[in-house]
Amino acid sequence: MRKRKHGFLLLVIILFVFCSLNLPRPITPLAHYSTPASGKMSTEFSADKAYEHILHLSEKIGPRPAGSQNETKAAQYLYYMLEQYGWKVREQPFSKIVSNSNPLKPEHKIQVINSQNIIAELPGALPETILLGAHYDSADISAPGAIDNASGVGVLLEIARILGQEKHQKSYQIVFFGAEENGLVGSQYFTAQSDLSAIQWMLNLDMVGTPLEIDIAGKTSAPPELVDKVVTIARQEQIPFHMSRDFVVMTREGSQGGSSDFSPFLDQGIPALGLGIAGRAEGYYHRPEDRIEQVTLQSLDTVGKFIPKLIDSVEVTGSGQKTWDAYYLPFQLGSFVLIIPTLGLRILFILIIFFTLFSISRSFRDKEPFIQGDLKEYVLIGVGIPVVAFLVSFLSGAGEWLWQFIKERVYLWQAYPGVFLTLRVIMVLCALLIFLRLLRSFPQPKGGKLYWLVGVLILTLLSIILGLYRIDLAFPFLFWLFCFNLFLYYPSIVLLFIGPYFIYKTHWELLNSQQWSGFYETIHLYPIVFIVLYGLLFIPVLLGGLYILEKGKRPWDQMLKRLFIPALILGVGIVLGTGLIRNYNKTNPQPISVQKVWTESEEVVLRISSTDTLSKNLIAELDSKETKVGEDKKTLELPIPSEKPPLQANVSVTDTGGRLLNFKMAMKYGRDPYLVRIKLESKRPFKIREMDDFIPIAKLPKKIALEGKEHNGSYTLLLERTPPHQGVTQWKIAAEGIVKCSIEVVFADQSPRYSIKLPHISSEYKEVYQDVFEF
Repeated sequence: MRKRKHGFLLLVIILFVFCSLNLPRPITPLAHYSTPASGKMSTEFSADKAYEHILHLSEKIGPRPAGSQNETKAAQYLYYMLEQYGWKVREQPFSKIVSNSNPLKPEHKIQVINSQNIIAELPGALPETILLGAHYDSADISAPGAIDNASGVGVLLEIARILGQEKHQKSYQIVFFGAEENGLVGSQYFTAQSDLSAIQWMLNLDMVGTPLEIDIAGKTSAPPELVDKVVTIARQEQIPFHMSRDFVVMTREGSQGGSSDFSPFLDQGIPALGLGIAGRAEGYYHRPEDRIEQVTLQSLDTVGKFIPKLIDSVEVTGSGQKTWDAYYLPFQLGSFVLIIPTLGLRILFILIIFFTLFSISRSFRDKEPFIQGDLKEYVLIGVGIPVVAFLVSFLSGAGEWLWQFIKERVYLWQAYPGVFLTLRVIMVLCALLIFLRLLRSFPQPKGGKLYWLVGVLILTLLSIILGLYRIDLAFPFLFWLFCFNLFLYYPSIVLLFIGPYFIYKTHWELLNSQQWSGFYETIHLYPIVFIVLYGLLFIPVLLGGLYILEKGKRPWDQMLKRLFIPALILGVGIVLGTGLIRNYNKTNPQPISVQKVWTESEEVVLRISSTDTLSKNLIAELDSKETKVGEDKKTLELPIPSEKPPLQANVSVTDTGGRLLNFKMAMKYGRDPYLVRIKLESKRPFKIREMDDFIPIAKLPKKIALEGKEHNGSYTLLLERTPPHQGVTQWKIAAEGIVKCSIEVVFADQSPRYSIKLPHISSEYKEVYQDVFEF
């Protein structure tokens, strides 16, 4: 009878999950999305014309970082082409101050970003407007940005040509955003300064290609009806796609709040989503290899013909700011997308919590007590489980850490990140089998019900904390909690590994996203933090495993004994074999920076550096008697014939009394720099009282102060500015001790002295002027 009740309860919950996929969504006042009766675009999209625009931007103009002359040339080109296509065009220049808010990067960094948005309007019979956007800047002075994002700009210019050839009921607006690579600066400025009341929805293009990435999440998510309509059209057109949703907090809660320029529109309550290239970015991402060769006509044609169908098919009732269900949970199954709305998640949350309470009460009603036997056994196993969990977490990366030391490498995973992730998963399974066997050799408490109870309580606490913060983030732990509850009725090894399924899925999504490299590098920068975090996640796994070993019907203990030696051999094999995997390959080469550096003594050296250890082949190729290799083997310097520096700098400091100093720096540029960087350091606190437009104090947000921030016993402040730059910079600084001032001015290297062309290496070339003084 009890089994029937339990089966019926399980059936009810499963049915609810599937039924909740179709629960009504409380959307106001979005109304509906449908197909308009008129306004179809009849002119065919030309991939060749889009390709020509991409070629012009990436090869004829070249790299277009924010504020640079090349970005201005690109803006002029866009302005001209849009006018030719019959659009009403205007510029929206901006100067914005951006401060680093990443807690993992403690330096106090303040940037002034100068750029402009290009805004084009095509009035229709009605004021309701569809907005199309793409950013036209590139990441760096060495990155031509053909894919990122001349591809989106080229496609959108061709769409503008098509739209401009006929009259429309609706109005259209195209915005080419500047300074996206600096943190969505252009789109944030546009949404903050523009009237959005007529906009019905927004579509953004960033790194377009096939298969498509449909981006739907910034700090909030796109309306589910809009997502459903876009996915339906993609399926009808048989276009392969992947739907991106920020399962990880790191992007959604970051300073940018999303991956591209559609995110600020979502923040303002405007329905928006983005199209891009699905999957993890290749090695050309933000690098000199992002050239026209990466672009294919087939991709342009597929995306270019898909966008007009979206514009024709998606109809939003009303315009301006709206509210919708923002924390729904989408699941992609092939070309179909299922959506659990927030209401469904809340009901599911309540049901599983009640199911948990029911299971706990049932466990207390059983005759078997929770604690049996010697208390020392419980203390021993209570200490052993956390220790084992942290050891499993540590050993998951043991092979990488060993070979990082042997190979003198900082990272090993760049060429084949999927292989390394797979090896980590196998290593975790091996370590779990080994340590579960060792734990079973300890004196065991009788019954094992306490394992289940502690595991349930841990997962319940995690689910409640995350559910109170944001209900969709709680779902992976809710599902795990549900599976853990089922242990009480069906102690199965399958449930043990299915429980954390959505945590695996999160990491798989992360692996196939642009955030992967940043995430993995953060793990290596802060290994202790991640060992602890993952160790805590392994505790419920160990508790569940011990409970199943105790209560499972199969002879799991015997199987564990048989698997002990194979797991040990496989684990050792993974650790030793990790070193055989290449660190870099043709697709994912090692990035290096080749810089001509003028120091304060006006000597010039060629400095070659990387975030990783430099290749022995590279060191051998540049080897000379005067070559200096840094102790960390990440830098290499060799003298080169003297050249005239790209600027002349004079600095003067006068004491006005009261520990207040007047600082004046006069710079005579031979050509426009890409970036001017000033770093102030002191052992004592300091603060800039007055400053000219290098950092306009009047525009500083209240939460940002021009003062040194303490870190590791030193106060630092980093100031950066993109072009345009002025010849004289002045400020007043209040300081209690000696202040060290480092000046760095970065230029594009127009005639590299050495062109490094080695396999598996990606080189970028710059010229840098450096000066250091104390006052």
